[in-house]
Amino acid sequence: MIAMALACKPRLVIADEPTTALDVMIQAQIISLLKSLQKDLDLAMIVISHDLSVLAETCEQLSIMYAGKIVERSSSRVVFDDPQHPYTKGLIAAFPNIHGEKIMPASIAGNPPNLIRAPIGCRFAERCFMAKEICLKEEPPLVEVKPGHWAACHFVPPMKG
Repeated sequence: MIAMALACKPRLVIADEPTTALDVMIQAQIISLLKSLQKDLDLAMIVISHDLSVLAETCEQLSIMYAGKIVERSSSRVVFDDPQHPYTKGLIAAFPNIHGEKIMPASIAGNPPNLIRAPIGCRFAERCFMAKEICLKEEPPLVEVKPGHWAACHFVPPMKG
């Protein structure tokens, strides 16, 4: 698939779940290959994945999406070091830390919304530990919370000035 994608010498490659269902050794090889191809061929790459370790390894910038909406956007380092949106915090907390205490990671309660009848307000509200009434009625705007760091939550204060 990678060879076919590169046959026409694209400037942009979209890698949708490039390591899903692969064992850890093959995942590492695919990530290494993608990174070297990106550098050698001067490719722009969009990586779509549910695997935070793949994103941390391959992406300079992240957009975290929930139910079809961007809820947080910044550099990978900033998102992992200082997540602002409750969903991003939940994702990171649900990922095991190989260097930390050996405990079962937290999970995000509930189920994703039915997007055939998408909720009026924040799409994460039903699962959010911070949700209030406003979350069920109004979709939060994506606001800059720090330079270059954006989040869509009613309770994340926007950057001043």
